[in-house]
Amino acid sequence: MSAPRFALRTKRQYTDCIFLRDKCFITRITEVFFFSLFFSGLFCSCTNSASDIRDYSRLEREPMLEADAIELVMTENGRVVVRVQAPTMSSFERDEKQFDEFPKGITVQSYASNGEPSASIRADYAIYQRNEKLWEARTRVVAVNEKGDSIQTEQIFWDENKQRVYTSANLRIRTGNAVLFGKGLESDDRFVDWEIKAPTGVIAVPSEAESLSTNLRQTSL
Repeated sequence: MSAPRFALRTKRQYTDCIFLRDKCFITRITEVFFFSLFFSGLFCSCTNSASDIRDYSRLEREPMLEADAIELVMTENGRVVVRVQAPTMSSFERDEKQFDEFPKGITVQSYASNGEPSASIRADYAIYQRNEKLWEARTRVVAVNEKGDSIQTEQIFWDENKQRVYTSANLRIRTGNAVLFGKGLESDDRFVDWEIKAPTGVIAVPSEAESLSTNLRQTSL
């Protein structure tokens, strides 16, 4: 299988690169940034004033890269497998932490081998820890699997390495014939093989055929 291919589209730029292991375009951009920052400081000044230190501390807290209206596409053998869309993205490097933040929400859509949409997830906020390959989505999180089952919660994690999704928050799952309530969930990353850790209730939902049969009986009466 060829290496996954990613494309990042924004209002300001288009970047297309191949990810090999943990190397990515964000890491390369920040490496160049720190390289230039180091040498500019080396040749311009040999001492650090209090204001210089404050400016550097402020710079550490600011993002290394910002983009808006982004669309990140992952492909394998020319086939789209994941599409990520977000209004804004900010990338940070603080000490050994490298993470991407999506403060205005995110939508992730995966695709089956036949090109049809499969699992999807959206949330009002998300953060991606690049070293750990761990996603966290928060606030009005809605995940939908290929069968149409939906999961609603306020926080959920996706571990890329283990290909597992989990949460300890309260949640609501709507299937074809029931609405389930509980706290805590573990699932595969397609939301097909899932388990509620602490179920709290079930509401049966009649199928369309049952509803039609009930309506006909009531009408005949």
